[in-house]
Amino acid sequence: MITRRAALAALGLGLAGCVHYPSVVDVGGTRIRTENGRAARHGDRLAVFFDVVSTGKFGDIITGVSAPVAAQAQLVDAPGAALMRLEIPGATTVKFTAEGPHVVLTGLQRPLTPRETFVLTLQF
Repeated sequence: MITRRAALAALGLGLAGCVHYPSVVDVGGTRIRTENGRAARHGDRLAVFFDVVSTGKFGDIITGVSAPVAAQAQLVDAPGAALMRLEIPGATTVKFTAEGPHVVLTGLQRPLTPRETFVLTLQF
């Protein structure tokens, strides 16, 4: 009886040491690089450009965008077609540019001045 208890206790202690704790590289995160951000007016629309950096080995997916300064915010591809979702692969930087995916704001609530900052929320 004592031997069986000792064996079970040893097994329990051995299994307790087999826990995997993910590192920062495993989990990572998504970071928005606003220092590379800018907005360009195209008629009544505002195109917004920035960088998204994925720091982990697993990616993420942008599923929506919103901005309180505009009636509508939309994620679009280079030709301007709406994107319902955009995958951000792991350990990469995705540049939101006029030649690639970017955000378009329409129905601005007020005129924006040069160098003015505003909140743009990405939903992941």
